[in-house]
Amino acid sequence: MQAEINLSPELEDALKVAISTAAQKIVDDSKSKNDKWPMYMNKGTAAKYLGISYNTLSTWMDEEKVPYKHIAGSYRFNRNDLDKFMATN
Repeated sequence: MQAEINLSPELEDALKVAISTAAQKIVDDSKSKNDKWPMYMNKGTAAKYLGISYNTLSTWMDEEKVPYKHIAGSYRFNRNDLDKFMATN
């Protein structure tokens, strides 16, 4: 069963504007939240970003669950990679 709703052009335009405005707000809020965190983080910052303990992050690293780079003795975590990791696990 399919329903059809006929809207006046004015109402249709108003709905388009409202939806576009709401979508833009979501994008802006997301950017604002992520701008508080650096693109590349050390281990302590990455743990805080993920909302987990330093020890839990160490365990995830040992189990190769979380993406990271080991460069010249230090660990670096890419914010986008961490977001993807959390979205898929």
